Amino acid sequence: MLIANQKKKENIAEYVLYMFQVETVVRSFNLEIQDVFELYICQMTSIPEAREDVKTWYEEIIKEMKENDLKDKGHIARVHETMDEMNFLHNTLLTSLEDTEYQEIHTEVGPYIQELRDKSGNEGMSDIEVCLTGLYGKLTLKIQKKEISEETAIAFDGFTKLLITLSNRYKDFKSGNLKFQVNN
Repeated sequence: MLIANQKKKENIAEYVLYMFQVETVVRSFNLEIQDVFELYICQMTSIPEAREDVKTWYEEIIKEMKENDLKDKGHIARVHETMDEMNFLHNTLLTSLEDTEYQEIHTEVGPYIQELRDKSGNEGMSDIEVCLTGLYGKLTLKIQKKEISEETAIAFDGFTKLLITLSNRYKDFKSGNLKFQVNN
């Protein structure tokens, strides 16, 4: 099973972060499948059949990125669709369903979300995309061995807590086990 499929079943936020990573990897190889295959896929997968499955999957990603002019930035449709689903559930948990735990977490992290949104200059970005983008930025900084401030670490911890809770609700929603009282 491809890692992306496994992550999508187990934790939707991890899936989106993984897909951000896939897009970054593809961009680092200038959307060239042969380079992705030889220098990346072959290094991480030793089973020939698995390599071919992974290569086919990456070819689909590259094709979509090329068709939609995503060479430098942006996300493929399946990533946007997933973030839209997550955001719909997020808004539903905040407005239509009685989920005080989720609402309290969002209240705590809300100022950090707005601060990052303001810094990014993208007022149209949803809360969920802000959190995901922030956490991906944190992963990037960690790889680069760059330090972050204590306040930034607190914000990232809040993003993580919100996304973990949302991912659990998303999994329950997808399995038909989401049970809440509708607000009157």
